[in-house]
Amino acid sequence: MSSVVATLQARAFHHAFDIPEDVWNALSQKEAAANVILPFAKKALGFPRGGKDQLWIALYDDDTKSVEFVLSCTKGSLGNYPIFIVSCKSPAQLAQEEQRGKRIADSLLPLVLCLLDEVPPQRVFSVFSIAKVTETFAEIFQAHVPQHHGIRAHKIAYYDTTFTFCTGETLKKESPSVMSTLPGSEDVSIALRRADMSDLKEIQVLCKAFSETSPPFVLDDAGAELEANLLITNQQVWVHMMQTADQVPEIACLIATTRESDSVIAVTKVITPEKWRGRGCAARLLYRVCQDVLQKKKQVVLYVGNSEGLAPARKVYHKIGFQGLNDPHGQEIEGVEKWLEIGFEGTTLGYW
Repeated sequence: MSSVVATLQARAFHHAFDIPEDVWNALSQKEAAANVILPFAKKALGFPRGGKDQLWIALYDDDTKSVEFVLSCTKGSLGNYPIFIVSCKSPAQLAQEEQRGKRIADSLLPLVLCLLDEVPPQRVFSVFSIAKVTETFAEIFQAHVPQHHGIRAHKIAYYDTTFTFCTGETLKKESPSVMSTLPGSEDVSIALRRADMSDLKEIQVLCKAFSETSPPFVLDDAGAELEANLLITNQQVWVHMMQTADQVPEIACLIATTRESDSVIAVTKVITPEKWRGRGCAARLLYRVCQDVLQKKKQVVLYVGNSEGLAPARKVYHKIGFQGLNDPHGQEIEGVEKWLEIGFEGTTLGYW
């Protein structure tokens, strides 16, 4: 197959105010899939100039004057984020272009070279994007980093996941399977609410426990306390409280909702302590969160791992109304995408 080589140009921006309107428009048109970049970029509009921690790179097709990809290399409150890449085209569109001879590798090469001009290779500890883009970026990046740096892609992906969404139309109607009370034999009371500072210690423990399920991004006690404090202060965390008999109320499930843009918000943590599993807590709280969010937003999005061990989580999300999960026919749904995070040895680990 012959290759169709477009005229491509990568442009770097060190402050969100420098990001041009056509890049903002490209991200806004892909608002759900751009959730890993767009909300933080908007937040960064308020950052002071002169910092060296924030970088965005846009790849332009000079022939069509269109934005093809947007890459971010940014730093949050808990450390450096992975390299996030948003494609302005769907996986199906990219596959069609490859069939016509426009290779993803040709498009990503100037993006990688621009990134390496801007940051040391040790900064690139992982990359997260739709699967084909991640795999291609990793190959190109590794090939263009001098061997003496010892940077190699890990053979096993950090995160093999499905990006999915729920809307007001797909949210299931309230049903016993989702919102049922606990069995009558259990003498418990339930409260679903936003967390407050009285929950800090419990949420700190849960944040640390959650990070331990997502190696290598494991928090120490100080990091977990900082994350819990930020989530509560920013009103980004919900809790499902359970109280049995004369016992003190406990958090039976925690859900964090972050990365908020005009029409989209992401669920970034769902944690149910082992003691409370099997009682429908995650479904009950997630349904309540989606009800609340979808009064103001058009979509709730999340990533859920594709491993067999996460099949129960996918079943819960499917029950609530998240799309493209547990479909026996495997039908493709627009907006549901396979994403992949690949890490690199010999780099300085960040956190997300």
